[in-house]
Amino acid sequence: MQLTYQTGEDRILLRLSFHADQGALQEIRAWLTRRLVNNLWPGIIRALETQVKLDQPQAAHASAEIVSLAHQASISQIRAGGNFNTPFESAAGAWPSGEAPLLVHAAQFTIKAGQALRINFAPAQGYGFEVTFAPAMLHGFCTLLQEAVKTAEWGIDLRLPAAAGDESAPRVLNW
Repeated sequence: MQLTYQTGEDRILLRLSFHADQGALQEIRAWLTRRLVNNLWPGIIRALETQVKLDQPQAAHASAEIVSLAHQASISQIRAGGNFNTPFESAAGAWPSGEAPLLVHAAQFTIKAGQALRINFAPAQGYGFEVTFAPAMLHGFCTLLQEAVKTAEWGIDLRLPAAAGDESAPRVLNW
């Protein structure tokens, strides 16, 4: 997976590569606009918190904190494995949705207890594509999206809930 800001388009290019059943490398390309990202991020946060409530109902009251801890753990694991430094595998031999990137118009989330989150990226017309995000992959996607938006200088604050060291949260000392 790769997310890069393209200055000339003022869009983020999402590239997903995967091996088909026959083993051939395939790639899906999609444009993410500022408007889409601005709507996508709150949906991702709600989906992450909802997943916690479905999978750990006893901890539903702390879903924001659990999401933040899971994010930190996933990103640490990804960094330790060097996956953020691994170059994107761009030797695709096929593009199921065409070589030109799809312009994503909307994203629909599918959330079920005990299953990975799925996001369907849909253009205004025609067929889109669905990505099943294992938890670590979703947290990696979030980090890549945050970095791409920062590079784009769109002025969108993509913050996770209850982020450690969040200085905007009031601090209270009780005696």
